[in-house]
Amino acid sequence: MTSVRYLVSSIIIVAMGLSFAVGLAQAPDPPTNSSGVAVRLESHEQQTRFKLGDPITLDLVFTAKAAGYAIFMDTNRFNAPQDLVNVIPSDGWIRSQGGQRGGSPQDLGYDPVRIPVLLNRSIVFQRPGHYEITITTGRVVPSMSGIPPGTCCAPKWSETTNAIGIDILPRGQDEESALVAELSRQVEKELQTEPSPDLRKQMEPLIQELDAAKKNPPGDPKHMEDLVRRVYAAEAEEEARLDKEKEARREAATRLSYLQGDDAVRAKVRWILEDKEDGSGDDTGLVMLNGLHHSRNLELQRQLLQAAWDDTQRVPTGVLQSALQQTKAFLQNKTFELYHSHAVAETKMPHAEAVEEYNREMSEMVATLPQRTGSNKEQTARFLLMSAHGLSPVDASIVRTVVAEEFAGMSPGMQDTLLRMRWKELCDPSLPVAAEPLRSACASTAPPEQ
Repeated sequence: MTSVRYLVSSIIIVAMGLSFAVGLAQAPDPPTNSSGVAVRLESHEQQTRFKLGDPITLDLVFTAKAAGYAIFMDTNRFNAPQDLVNVIPSDGWIRSQGGQRGGSPQDLGYDPVRIPVLLNRSIVFQRPGHYEITITTGRVVPSMSGIPPGTCCAPKWSETTNAIGIDILPRGQDEESALVAELSRQVEKELQTEPSPDLRKQMEPLIQELDAAKKNPPGDPKHMEDLVRRVYAAEAEEEARLDKEKEARREAATRLSYLQGDDAVRAKVRWILEDKEDGSGDDTGLVMLNGLHHSRNLELQRQLLQAAWDDTQRVPTGVLQSALQQTKAFLQNKTFELYHSHAVAETKMPHAEAVEEYNREMSEMVATLPQRTGSNKEQTARFLLMSAHGLSPVDASIVRTVVAEEFAGMSPGMQDTLLRMRWKELCDPSLPVAAEPLRSACASTAPPEQ
């Protein structure tokens, strides 16, 4: 899309130089509780029948009867919802992740606010059957402008909704295998970043007109205004098309991530390994990561991920390590909490054994550094350095030595990033003097403010 915007911007700049750019539900039952806010659970798009592995969404509908309240909207695509999903009966399903509060609250007006809650982010239905769902939510807080006069020190708001029944139907193996293949084909389609031939065709006459106008400015400014409007319309149409394609691909990836069979397991691991964490903006690996708890054959999933983690020809990534940790937790029938902090190991995960496992995996990766060469060795050392909180003092020293050896071959931008983000691990005066050029770089870099 960057190329599209560059093309359009070039046209607009010329146009501005010649002339000027022209700026271009039904309400639910009234609330009855005393908190000032009522919440109901409703079906999403009137759907209550699903097959195993389908995305399952229900809607929380909030209605305020008084001013002064705000609500946390759910815009995070990956973490478990910040609500507690309650399921009856108690068997046939598991809870894979706890709630993750996030985002900023938005003021709640008198019009109903509908928030879709994707149950798959925290609940895995393992067997067909009928299930009754309620949600305990604490999304409502006092707004920045305060709660209504006379209401002092509002208590923490928490409500459990009415129940909605859903039916989970079986999905045959052949049907799922065919669906995995179809969804994989959709995910494999590369996202287009260059202007489409249609857009270029639309732009060609505009460019020709603008070139002519540079030589002979038009007498009627409205002609230039019309050109600008047409350019904006073409850009908006192209952006809408690209956004639609991107969203369709993400939806296909999400559906694939929730499927449960062996073919789906292999597809999920494949896309996790495709994620190089290179800033490309493709979040397919993260989508798959957050569907791993739906896999039926967790041992197969662990074997595939462990083999990739042990492969010295592969540069480790955070998404791969997280996938391996999650799978190990699921195999032990434990709810896996996502990271809360990248600074203190004890706050990263709630289970002490998970922290110990994380540190052991990092130590194993340090031991592979002598087997690695070239960019693989450099990138692995960088990965370990950025995860230094999980390293023992001995391992941290080994990683620092490798980073110092590879430092001269790193780009200036990467050198600067490491010095800013890991100054203490690289440059702290208590450490042995580093080899050049890291020693000089440390001497010329001020420590970060505490």
